[in-house]
Amino acid sequence: MDPGRPSLDEGTKALTPTIVPIDLQYLGLSGAIASWLCRDGEHAVIIEAGPGRSIGELESGLSEHGLAVEDLDACLVTHIHLDHAGAAGHLAERGVPIHVHEFGAKHLIDPSKLLASATRIYGAAMDTLWGETVPAPEHMVHSVVDDQRLQFGPLRFRAVETPGHARHHHVFELEVEDGSTVCFAGDAAAMLIPGSDYISIPTPPPEFNLPVWLETIEILRTGNWTRFHLTHGGTVDADGDHLDRLATKLQQQVEWIREWEMEGLEGLDLHSRYREALLVEAKAAGVSEQKFDSFASEHLLGMNISGIRRWLGQQKPDSPS
Repeated sequence: MDPGRPSLDEGTKALTPTIVPIDLQYLGLSGAIASWLCRDGEHAVIIEAGPGRSIGELESGLSEHGLAVEDLDACLVTHIHLDHAGAAGHLAERGVPIHVHEFGAKHLIDPSKLLASATRIYGAAMDTLWGETVPAPEHMVHSVVDDQRLQFGPLRFRAVETPGHARHHHVFELEVEDGSTVCFAGDAAAMLIPGSDYISIPTPPPEFNLPVWLETIEILRTGNWTRFHLTHGGTVDADGDHLDRLATKLQQQVEWIREWEMEGLEGLDLHSRYREALLVEAKAAGVSEQKFDSFASEHLLGMNISGIRRWLGQQKPDSPS
């Protein structure tokens, strides 16, 4: 597999790119999942393919900017979870090179293990949630490693290793002007419920890892970027309190699950306690219960509990690490 095949032009001066979100209207929800379009007029790159079910919305969003899928120079995928990379095979079949973490590349070429893992979490809801995921042609998938530079005309990106949510996770830095940058954060900076500052944190099995994610948050603090463009929920200023609140909430939620397990809560009781605790915080941030349930779905909450419990189980001396 090619280690990476961006269009390189070392003599091209970086310009100020246009950066716009393409709202994929996931399950009819505005702001739930975005692909970020970066262009300079001649060159266009998207960050995130989105799920397979949203390929039509991606096409429509691109057309509003005078582009077709076939006009894209590349798609950079922060990680291979289906809400970020499920449509990668569809794009690759239409000639769009896919750039993805070296650990995830093989799973886009042969998504059978990825789909089996997701099916264990989502069960019969797989098709409704994600649509069709197809294999990407091997020659269209390019492995990316930490600190790798990717250039497409004047668009200059850098991949930054950011595990914790998943070991196959990069954020992508983009130079915008005068040496400053923005950061396309994937899930490393978690999610916002749109229209609020309420942070929703996805903690999926099998790779959620609390201390590793906290290390990633420290990496995010040190970047030269001015903004974090989130896949879920919009944009936040890098010099705000988003990362501080994320670190606090992340540790808090792990402690909640730890304490409730010690109390003997299981199944629906554990799920109900977790939802109630999150809903209190969401309402305090001005999020209605209806909106909370739309964005923090039963599937998401169940996934979070499973991910945290799995990680906690690995910390016990009598459990395999």
